[in-house]
Amino acid sequence: MDTITTRPADAGDVDWLTGVFLGSLRDAITAARGVWNETREGVQFREQLDLANTRIVQLCGDDIGFLMSADHGDEVELHTLCITPECQSRGIGSYITRGLVSDARVSGRGVVLSVLKANGRARTFYERLGFVIVNESIHHHRMRFDQ
Repeated sequence: MDTITTRPADAGDVDWLTGVFLGSLRDAITAARGVWNETREGVQFREQLDLANTRIVQLCGDDIGFLMSADHGDEVELHTLCITPECQSRGIGSYITRGLVSDARVSGRGVVLSVLKANGRARTFYERLGFVIVNESIHHHRMRFDQ
């Protein structure tokens, strides 16, 4: 596999991060909401963006996605994982997620995440990696790593 690395995100990445998020999740968000409003989704993403806990995913030195996580004491939350559409289905998201899980387990912590119910592809991806649904809301499945 090509070299996959991460680097810290910074303020200069915000527009790029927003574009990757919008491009990666447009179909799932549209399915969940019934309509696409790019301005609203961009504003909401920027409000939730936590640069201090965001890492840019790189493939051979090129920025191709990002991971945002949050530390909740005994758990690590995988808040957002986006890989650009042209780089999906190449094992990159699996590699990044497995790294997060491994790091959390070394420190004795679990890993949780929420996935849009309308994003069946993402749910299947996380289930394949060992996550199980533990709860749900109107629009999301709450999942926990269970291996």
